[in-house]
Amino acid sequence: MIALPPGCSVNYSVWIDIDLLTKDIVDWYELIGGRIKTDKFWNSRGKEQVVAYVAYGNGKWCHYHQNGSGGTRLHFLGQDASVASMFILKFNEYITSHNLKEVNELHY
Repeated sequence: MIALPPGCSVNYSVWIDIDLLTKDIVDWYELIGGRIKTDKFWNSRGKEQVVAYVAYGNGKWCHYHQNGSGGTRLHFLGQDASVASMFILKFNEYITSHNLKEVNELHY
């Protein structure tokens, strides 16, 4: 994983919005030791749907947006910011937005 510089820490939860939770992303979570669960249900047309949910560490399970955008939000704790930054580097083409920012401000 990409380590944060010495003495640097992230004190807020990190979220990443992606277009689609693909099999590659689920496999990556499994590779790094994340938690994975699947849910089966039938939609309004009677077709069976299988949906995957992922989480890392003690972070919350991902959730699918219910606003019609079809996206998914992934959650990481601040202590797992290095894993979140690794995800951003590896799956950059799927990411629509995130709140992991590099701050280069001096506080006087």
